[in-house]
Amino acid sequence: MNSVYIAIQGFVFALATTNAAFASPTTSVQSQSQSASESQSMVPSLTLAQAADRARSASFDVRAAVEAARAARADAVSARAGLRPQLAISATALDANLGQLGMPVASQAYVGLISSLPLFTPSLRSTARALEMTADAATSDVEAARNDAFFAAVQAYRRAQLAVAIVAARGEAVRDQQAHLDVTARRIRAGKAPRYVLARDRAALAVALQAREDAAADGDEAINDLTLVLALDPSTPPQIATALDVASLDGTLDRFIDRALVQAPMVLAAQLREEAARSTVTAARGAYEPTATLSAQSYDGTSSPQLGRSGGQVTLVASLPIVDGGTRLAIADKARSTLAQARVALEKARASTQHDVRNAWRELQAARVNLTTARAGADDAAEQLRIARIRETAGKGIEIEVLDALSVAATARETAVKAVARFDTAVALVHHASGDLTL
Repeated sequence: MNSVYIAIQGFVFALATTNAAFASPTTSVQSQSQSASESQSMVPSLTLAQAADRARSASFDVRAAVEAARAARADAVSARAGLRPQLAISATALDANLGQLGMPVASQAYVGLISSLPLFTPSLRSTARALEMTADAATSDVEAARNDAFFAAVQAYRRAQLAVAIVAARGEAVRDQQAHLDVTARRIRAGKAPRYVLARDRAALAVALQAREDAAADGDEAINDLTLVLALDPSTPPQIATALDVASLDGTLDRFIDRALVQAPMVLAAQLREEAARSTVTAARGAYEPTATLSAQSYDGTSSPQLGRSGGQVTLVASLPIVDGGTRLAIADKARSTLAQARVALEKARASTQHDVRNAWRELQAARVNLTTARAGADDAAEQLRIARIRETAGKGIEIEVLDALSVAATARETAVKAVARFDTAVALVHHASGDLTL
């Protein structure tokens, strides 16, 4: 909304300055400021910390990953249930009245209790273990989604912050151009400058106004992007409440690499999937080992003709595969192949994590140097503009000198704020690569 306000303000201001005298833009600007302030009060304010917190919990990808992890956990619980005692109640009601072909007329009404207990099922136990590891990996995928959503939110917020800062910088450029135009108009009235230079200065002001309008449009787009990243209501985009400032980062490259290898979600998920694949190999081997299951059944009821009121049975089933036609070897070989792929994926995850941290750290170093040079350039441009204005006031400078200084100063201000945004994004990139969910 800051950018919307400035864009509307700039539009009205442009209309005012196209009048012949360029005389009194103050009244229209003040009225627009009042109306914009009223509209801003209706828009929710959002800090960087609030944006990061929402991204961790409410972004689309995070919510989808949470549901996928829940489904994987349900599969693991279902498999583990097969290792526990089972108990069921059955009811039988029969009324047979087909007295044909020697079939008896009979009726039955029984209630039964059926129970079973797996005694030795190595394959099922290993399968359950593999599914538990897969569920844990899915939980790590949730953390990876949180990490990605956090970084995406920080990126989007930094872009919105940058847009607001650029709008402010271009607003300052507009004020500088307007001030220069006012000086030119006074010089013309005093007979110290030719009238044709007024058109040139008006053109420079128009360019500055259009630049500010373009920045306002970019700002609105950045806020809309942030709204989508955070899964907010598109009809009420937030107002950026945290000003762009230089972020801080403590630690060395080696420290961040070590931290990444321990906590990066991509590495953790790959480790868990490697353990799941190892359990799958054990399950494939156990599928052809002896199994034993104990079951019991009881019943109580009536029948006609009389078959006995109650009874029960206990069954022990043991099996040992002898000949399978090569199925066992094929399944075991497939499981070993899956394990080998998981190990390669884990190795790649560790290498990729180190690669990402190193690249992020290099970008941080470049951004730090860029920040220093950009600030120095902005300071130098401001000083050159001050000198040009002094020369203009003293009548010792040429007309184009101030315009050039204004242009250089405006570009230097934008370069400085872009350098801050680049540095802050690089800090967030280091955190993202190392698996940190901190600002």
